[in-house]
Amino acid sequence: MPRQPKEEEFGQGTYWTPPCEATITDAHPRLIAALKGGADIEQMHLFVVGAYDMGSGAPIGQLEVAVDCQRGLSCGAFRSIINGEDISCNPAWFACDDGPDSAIQMVLNTARAEGLVL
Repeated sequence: MPRQPKEEEFGQGTYWTPPCEATITDAHPRLIAALKGGADIEQMHLFVVGAYDMGSGAPIGQLEVAVDCQRGLSCGAFRSIINGEDISCNPAWFACDDGPDSAIQMVLNTARAEGLVL
């Protein structure tokens, strides 16, 4: 289930659609390269969500997260199209055994740290 905003967060920040499983080959090329360098790619499950601004409801991009449930590892990246350019944050590896929503939150935090999301 997607993370629901707390009362004080309502109207600000970012929310996302429920995770949708996709094939690894559908991932952004930077994410695929990161996966090939650090995981048994056949063990990974890719989840994609649409990310939206809470205040305006405008789409801001998508989050892609590959989860390796057996090892408790995830790798993910945020991507967006800005002025016709495909922008993505650096894929990040992190420990995650709470499922895709927890991993998505970690990727969103990375995108915020890189200044791609408010």
